[in-house]
Amino acid sequence: MSTIQFGIRLDKKEKQELDDNAKQIGLTAATAVKMLISQFNHDKGFSYPVNRKEDNISDTNLPSEVEKAIVIAKAEELGLIKDSSIKVDNLDDWKKRWTEIKI
Repeated sequence: MSTIQFGIRLDKKEKQELDDNAKQIGLTAATAVKMLISQFNHDKGFSYPVNRKEDNISDTNLPSEVEKAIVIAKAEELGLIKDSSIKVDNLDDWKKRWTEIKI
């Protein structure tokens, strides 16, 4: 099998952290990266969910009513609209109220 050289740029802190973490499990940084690439290729991608950091509820496939409730709750939390939630002074009373509801 022929090989090629593959380089990436890391900041100093990332490289040191990679070296330290790999060493703690008995590997070199190069071996750890090779293992990542081998597993990535085997799985045809990551074997775990890869999520974006930003909030984007439109990609969640939630029912529109749920998405609307999330947007309203976030707007209330940010003070953009008046908070419509019910004030809870006594948690036991609140629990009792909800356990007595008959559907």
